[in-house]
Amino acid sequence: MINEHKMKKKIFTVLTGASILLAACQKDSSAPQPDTTPADATSATTQKSTSSITTASSGSVANDTTKGYLRVEMIDPAVAALTDDIILEFSPASTPVYSPGYDARTFPGTAGIGLSSLSSDGVPLAINELPLQSIGTTIPLVVDAKLTGVYKLNLTAVNAIPSNINIWLKDKQQKDSLDFRLYPSYSFNINTADSTTYGKSRFSVVLRAK
Repeated sequence: MINEHKMKKKIFTVLTGASILLAACQKDSSAPQPDTTPADATSATTQKSTSSITTASSGSVANDTTKGYLRVEMIDPAVAALTDDIILEFSPASTPVYSPGYDARTFPGTAGIGLSSLSSDGVPLAINELPLQSIGTTIPLVVDAKLTGVYKLNLTAVNAIPSNINIWLKDKQQKDSLDFRLYPSYSFNINTADSTTYGKSRFSVVLRAK
């Protein structure tokens, strides 16, 4: 299991490292709207699983048996090569706190944008392995950019997450939420002079049984 994750981290590092080159000039834009273009067959595929959320006993939280993952990407539409992405992986044997054997930290780079998820103990991660829980699972995201402008969050892969689990992208700054399965691309504005538009307090991914 650990060797598999180490290999995955190496592949992920190569993929993300190749994408953080040459940021060109970007321009300010008006307040963004969600991109409501439905996903095509290759951008976000959903595979059914036989796993299900178990019922928590009194006073406890039960973990789902799901083993699957999501891939989320942040892009700068003005600079097609400027991207950063993360993997949110689910396993009942994992823990929501940072675990070096399973999770991969996000390291600061020179790219003009940055995307991470946060472990339950506040560690920024490029690969975040955690269990789904019967009460629902919320994963904070961290978004950063060097320049004011319009950016996108895309759900680029959904693998083995049961269809009875909703996947929501929540935007606290805009007081908005999006069915991320149905609308896998969300446009948003970052204003570097307004800390509510970026950082760790704006976005989260929420998975919860229907």
